[in-house]
Amino acid sequence: MHRLQISLTQAQYEFLKSEAFVSGQSMAAVLRDLLDEIILRRQAEILDSDPIWQAVGIGHDIPGPTDVSRNVDKYLYGEPLESTTPNSRLAAVAEESNEYSTD
Repeated sequence: MHRLQISLTQAQYEFLKSEAFVSGQSMAAVLRDLLDEIILRRQAEILDSDPIWQAVGIGHDIPGPTDVSRNVDKYLYGEPLESTTPNSRLAAVAEESNEYSTD
């Protein structure tokens, strides 16, 4: 935690003092709780107003394949799914193991 010295108006001080008394907390704890509430509310407002959320679901009604992320090679390169097994490309470029020696 960081220590901070602040100046409050009389009304702010009286409110803080009464909230602390009612809740049984210190004035500092009440102030931290109030600040946490404001921070959460402000962050929610910022996220809600972010234009990126307007793009969510934008292509939902457009007809087309729904498995593009799983079969990206098929759609980009026209490769059939059977030829994109994990080791097929590796085997094509791998060297024979006997080419390496410990001589």
